[in-house]
Amino acid sequence: MKIKTIIVLSLFLLLFSCYSTKKIVMPIDANLQEVVINIAIQDFSTKCNLFKKDSVFSVFFEDSVFSKPTLIQVNKGEYKDGRTHQWKKENLIDGIVSVEIGSNDDYQLYYSEEAKDKLPTKYVIRDGKLFYWWDDNYTVTEEIIAVLWRYNVLQKDYIIPDFSSDDSQKGAHYYFCKKDLSKYKRVITNIGLGYYKPPKLKCN
Repeated sequence: MKIKTIIVLSLFLLLFSCYSTKKIVMPIDANLQEVVINIAIQDFSTKCNLFKKDSVFSVFFEDSVFSKPTLIQVNKGEYKDGRTHQWKKENLIDGIVSVEIGSNDDYQLYYSEEAKDKLPTKYVIRDGKLFYWWDDNYTVTEEIIAVLWRYNVLQKDYIIPDFSSDDSQKGAHYYFCKKDLSKYKRVITNIGLGYYKPPKLKCN
């Protein structure tokens, strides 16, 4: 199964690189999440300057894209963390999926035998740099655990990181037409995925 997946992805990326201006339709038995993530990584590693700045990147996939969310006031005590406002996402944009790629050089994931099933399940290495993500179609393997240790992504001590807001930290967001993956746009931004108005794509 793994070999078949690798072959399908390799052929798909080869076709994508050769015919990126022509319509590209998902293979019937292909995993949409895995395919669009690999296309995004291919573009990011060859055409995006952010690739040069770090050596470890986390990747996230969203199968739903909404128009710009609205910050609304909520009732006091509605949320346990005490928040008084909440982002409300409305107006689903049909036929579009998105991928976020961001730097992860300074953040470590907690590792233990009991919690290892919560670790990322997929990874790609490009020019010595690591990209990892979570995919429910796969389970955590000893192979990916070894890779995460090698790139210093894991820690055995449960240390809560000291998060400091860095408004200059930017990531790359990719928006794809589900019916034609050759149609996509990349956005470089310091705003989180899903918290700004996405670019328009002509998917029809």
